[in-house]
Order: sequence, then C-alpha cells, then structure tokens
Amino acid sequence: MKAKTLKIAGLIAVLAAFAAVYIIVAYGQPTPPASSRMTINWSGYLVVGKPETMDKIGRGFYPATDQKVEIGLRSDGVVVWRNATNIK
Repeated sequence: MKAKTLKIAGLIAVLAAFAAVYIIVAYGQPTPPASSRMTINWSGYLVVGKPETMDKIGRGFYPATDQKVEIGLRSDGVVVWRNATNIK
C-alpha cells in the first residue's frame, strides 16, 4: 500500500515539475535583443502623502508631488526614477 502511494506521489511530483518548467518557458518574458536601445519616457514627478496642517477636521494625509524626484517608464516596462534635472 505504501509503495503504491509513493508511486502516485512521485508521479504527481514529476508532472508538477514538468508543468512548472513548461509555464516558465512558454510564458516567460522574452529578453530584448542586445542591439535594441533602451528608451525612457520621463512622465512626471513622485507623488507622496504629506500630513494635513491647515484643516484640523480632515486629519490624515493628502497627495503632494515631490519635484526633486522624476519618475519614468522604460521601454521594457520597468518604472525608474532619478533626481530631477531642472528643479522648479
């Protein structure tokens, strides 16, 4: 009985390993060609929560931009940030 259970468990483990390899190979994100150049679209500034100081009724944070940090989207879909080059 134990041998039959071990055979079934081993078969399930092997099938799960093959399924995992198939999913990783079939649905993995392809690497971009080495010759393609990475581009970045700098789209705006970082938004952070700052404490409310004027309104004592609405306690909590409100959204405010930090114009020292720019955020952008790289051509492969990764979000990047940098120190702002032209601080207003």
